[in-house]
Amino acid sequence: MKIAIAQISPHFGQWKANMDKHEKYLELAIQNKVKLLIFPEMSLTGYALKDQTPTLAVTLQDEKLKQLASYSQDLDFVAGFPELIPGEGYAISSAYFHKGYLLHVHRKVYLPINGMFDDLKDFRRGESIKAFHAGPWKLGVLICRDLWHMDAVQALALQKAHMIIAPSAVPLRSIGAQGPNIHGFMERTVRSYSEHHTMYFAFANRVGFEEGVCFYGGSMISDPFGRILAQASFLDEELITADISMNEIHRRIANLSLKHEEDPSLLLSAYEEEVLP
Repeated sequence: MKIAIAQISPHFGQWKANMDKHEKYLELAIQNKVKLLIFPEMSLTGYALKDQTPTLAVTLQDEKLKQLASYSQDLDFVAGFPELIPGEGYAISSAYFHKGYLLHVHRKVYLPINGMFDDLKDFRRGESIKAFHAGPWKLGVLICRDLWHMDAVQALALQKAHMIIAPSAVPLRSIGAQGPNIHGFMERTVRSYSEHHTMYFAFANRVGFEEGVCFYGGSMISDPFGRILAQASFLDEELITADISMNEIHRRIANLSLKHEEDPSLLLSAYEEEVLP
């Protein structure tokens, strides 16, 4: 199966302009025979919305999302937006669209509150991390800071996900001889998760400037052996593709069956011991 990442620079606060950009990349992906296209975190609105959040947030039943879902007849895709949860507040969400409808939504669990980030001021935390089926593939979605937490990745690994999809908005902080310094950390993280948990990993980062912050890109797709199959450039909009196969997962399991040796009860017992008096 061919998958792709649309490394885009969203138009800040402009839903219609971003819909047009999504359509453009969906058409490009279809031309390239892509079966799954992944957009970055908050791809439909931009990231640091602050007081614009109430205006731009949508419920899962909103007509805008129904219109977006209609584009998934020819390929699956993941797009990000601020979600209004009636009576509860707002969430940073990414939805998986499949065969004309919204199949799954993940709400960002780990909301950063350090440095330039203050997500908890405007958004509430997601409360679950669930794998789901799309055809023969079992998938999971983590949003940006989620993937920095091993327990979030472990939750999907224990559910035997074949691939983790990670829409992100990781900023540029400093540049070294090899490019953005943060990229080395992200590459090591993606490769180690893939190799250790016998899964594919798609890190879909955005680019562009927003409120004085630069997002660096460097999106990448890794395989169950920890190899980078495709990597985007820094700072530029781009579509990258990679072919993934269930056979590679089976080959990795035959080579090193860590995935089937894991015992979730050990993890549960560790938490139980923590709370006992």
